[in-house]
Amino acid sequence: MKPRARKWWLVLHVVSSVGWLGVTIGMLALALAAFDAPALYPAMSLLGDVVVLPLALTALATGVVLSLGTKWGLVKHRWVLVKFALTVVAVVATTFSLRSGLHEAAASASDGTAVGAVGTDVLVAACVSLTFYTVNTVLSVFKPWGRTRWGRTP
Repeated sequence: MKPRARKWWLVLHVVSSVGWLGVTIGMLALALAAFDAPALYPAMSLLGDVVVLPLALTALATGVVLSLGTKWGLVKHRWVLVKFALTVVAVVATTFSLRSGLHEAAASASDGTAVGAVGTDVLVAACVSLTFYTVNTVLSVFKPWGRTRWGRTP
């Protein structure tokens, strides 16, 4: 990949990743507040659909493009492989678990029924997501563990 193109892909990756992290921190704050104000769940559901999912998919796609288009490779370095795995798990969990939990909580809050354990699940999901993104950030900065067997020269 040419340096100018790499820089633009990197900007898009950093912006989407930082955005995903920021929205997750906001969702964590809202999840805590929603225990006293369940009316927040519909807003959280909207954020999950309109903001979190596009940012997650963009971060994943740009990360793959960068890994394949640079010296780091997707499977050459352990830290890149771990970041990729954590991101895939986070995107799948966001798509199929977090969003459905947010929709369920929003529906319960709108009906006036008790949100119950779904609220706790949303809070736990935000905590797990924040942990994943923090680990990915640390991996990006420190680049630990060296090369994989596919990244070693023969």
